[in-house]
Amino acid sequence: MEYRSPGEISQEEAEEIFATGEVSEICPALISATLHLPDREWVEECILAFLKHEDADVRRCAAVSSGHVARIHGALGQGVRDALRLLLADSVVSGAAEDAMDDIEMFARRA
Repeated sequence: MEYRSPGEISQEEAEEIFATGEVSEICPALISATLHLPDREWVEECILAFLKHEDADVRRCAAVSSGHVARIHGALGQGVRDALRLLLADSVVSGAAEDAMDDIEMFARRA
């Protein structure tokens, strides 16, 4: 697997991709939205939804995105924190959830 830096995406483009339900497209769009869109609350709403997704790769991506939000914005809402804590019991994605919780502890104040 080759690393590709996620390019910028608009909120409208992200919404269109998320609406398709295509797992292979959701993760890159979510990471791009997390890294480039300034509307933290909107990004957190997306992350919160994807933390509960049936696909483990999407849940993992949402966990990683949570850590990025904490690092970039210095804040993360309680709803995302609570949903992320639930993933600690998900053996498939618990490692990503733990990493995100570490990032949140390091970078984020309560929001």
